[in-house]
Amino acid sequence: MPSGCRLALIILLATVTGARAQSVPSPGEILGYELGDRFTDASAVVRYAEALAAASNQVDLVRYGETAEGRPLSLLVIARNRGPERVDRVLQANARLTDPELNSADASAIARENPAIVWFTYGVHGDESASTEAALWTAYDLAAGGEGTADVLDSLIVVIDPNANPDGRDRYVQWYAGASGRRPNPEAASREHRQPWPGGRYNHYLFDLNRDWTWATQAETRARLEAWRRWNPQVHVDFHEMGYTSSYFFFPAAEPLNPIYPDYTVRWAEYFGRANAAEFDRRRWLYYTGETFDMFYPGFGDSWPSLVGAIGMTYEQAGSGAAGLVVKRPDGTELTLEDRAMHHRVAGLATLRAAAARKTELLTEFAGFHRGLDREQPDVLLVPGPDPSAASDLVASLQIQGIRVERADRPFRSSTNPHPGFAERTEFPVGTYRVRFRQPRGRLAATLLQPETLLEAGVTATYDITAWSLPYAYGVEAHSTGPVGDGEFEPVPMYQEATVSGPPQLSYGWLVLPSFKAAGPVMRYVAGGGRAFALRGAFEQDGVSWPAGTVFMPADDGAADGLVSAGLSPLVHSVGSGSTPRGHDLGTGSSITLRAPRIGVLMGPGLSASSAGSVWFLLEAMAEIPFDALDASSTGLAVLEPYDVLVVPSGSPRRTSEGLETDLREWVERGGTLVTLGSSTRWAA
Repeated sequence: MPSGCRLALIILLATVTGARAQSVPSPGEILGYELGDRFTDASAVVRYAEALAAASNQVDLVRYGETAEGRPLSLLVIARNRGPERVDRVLQANARLTDPELNSADASAIARENPAIVWFTYGVHGDESASTEAALWTAYDLAAGGEGTADVLDSLIVVIDPNANPDGRDRYVQWYAGASGRRPNPEAASREHRQPWPGGRYNHYLFDLNRDWTWATQAETRARLEAWRRWNPQVHVDFHEMGYTSSYFFFPAAEPLNPIYPDYTVRWAEYFGRANAAEFDRRRWLYYTGETFDMFYPGFGDSWPSLVGAIGMTYEQAGSGAAGLVVKRPDGTELTLEDRAMHHRVAGLATLRAAAARKTELLTEFAGFHRGLDREQPDVLLVPGPDPSAASDLVASLQIQGIRVERADRPFRSSTNPHPGFAERTEFPVGTYRVRFRQPRGRLAATLLQPETLLEAGVTATYDITAWSLPYAYGVEAHSTGPVGDGEFEPVPMYQEATVSGPPQLSYGWLVLPSFKAAGPVMRYVAGGGRAFALRGAFEQDGVSWPAGTVFMPADDGAADGLVSAGLSPLVHSVGSGSTPRGHDLGTGSSITLRAPRIGVLMGPGLSASSAGSVWFLLEAMAEIPFDALDASSTGLAVLEPYDVLVVPSGSPRRTSEGLETDLREWVERGGTLVTLGSSTRWAA
């Protein structure tokens, strides 16, 4: 090419690049204020994300779910060539890297050609507010080709979740707007630094979303895990905040680490830590590594991704809900929202540059993480018990996390090691589930299903939870096993709620096993006027043994329709006679007539927000049992009088109001049923 033409082409490309950068709006241009001047609420986050996607041919806005309060959950996907066909090809090749049977030659070819995928999550705790501001800055930097982003998108696709907990964030942001004056007050004792119960940390149901990865109870978690299966990122950073008197934390993590992580996980975390340290050193910013934040419990935003092959990391900035827009620290310095967001911005960009610089190695070792699964690691068998819904619920939890499960289509024999507490057996029934270790999510499956994860000798403390074995949590018999004939198992389809097109078969009546799944429907049935009786003893009917606590519902007029409306149809077993060959007959006078109790749940200061939230979610979302949330600070005997049951979450009830203890004692003496959780039980005792 002649030099004159070459120069003209260079000038043209520079002009086009500059025009594109100028056409990408900054956050300030869309929001009407500069980031750091005020908090950006959830709707404004979406507004800027929409403007960015509309202006940049490198940005897609993907809605991946919705919160309990109806706020959207969205991802910003930033890629150099973002055409859907290209992205689909990249993701298909990327998914192949998770196959343990992929050969090294094919893995190397994909690693050379494919970009790596980096996922950043911001704001999983709603009052750790600086991270979402940093997310908007980072997205703008990438879309506009800002300083420090050169060539990043040549090697990476960047997925940004700018606001993982919109309900909690808006709870905090809206409270702060009402609590602060015209100018932010830096004094830590001022009201704007002391958010009221329950605070903005939690989601709508007051769940800590950074503990929910392995349980997947919340809408936000379930939606995120579904999106994760599409992207399978190689790097995940969870941006957090901690107390405002601290500095900044990035990986490597503290001890202890879950022993199932391979060397790859630790080495790459150290690599990213060095990249961050270099940037912070250059700016003379304080930071620390290897302290406090460990990777033992599998339910964090660093540990769960690491168990599925990503380099999962937590970055913690000093600040959190008590920092407000500006706070004076004990050393006399003032920490602003802009400072906090800038630190996250710099750390995020340093991580992207480090990933881009070694993307081929990163992809190659990501494939090796999956290919290196130990062929000798035992599989796990899960045996349905008297309440088969417990096993099916456990399987559904595994499937939501992308773990493959199979089910035996005939009885079989196998030599196994039972989990402690379960009896030895060699014969297994139809319907037994098998979870293979050698599968894309094998390390995650092993961690969740093994009876315990041992701490190394000498470890005296961990950051958080130390026991999580899902078979024990769900009450499902579990065994470790070697090879079992493949012909005896078939894949379990993804879990779907049962649907009923019509009433159950008319008969003498219906039986329902005592189970958590049946509790809400039985209560709704009784509340709607249906008759139901709990049988005190075990019995046999139609060749089936039924345990004590089984519920019998006579086939009264309209009862079948009542079962449908209550959601009981999928759970009932029709019986043609009230006579039983063993045990009391179904019409026994010793049975207990069930009625729908009126339930109250104490909530408010002095009680654990997350404990209160777990009761709220259990009753409302899982069991669909109606209850009244009672303000603990104003609940007395007159308020309690209409209630049959009162649930007191964990906490210190005596701190909630004067006289509550005396009123509760009298209410119980009058026949009320008191249910206490956690530390409230010690108080009640």
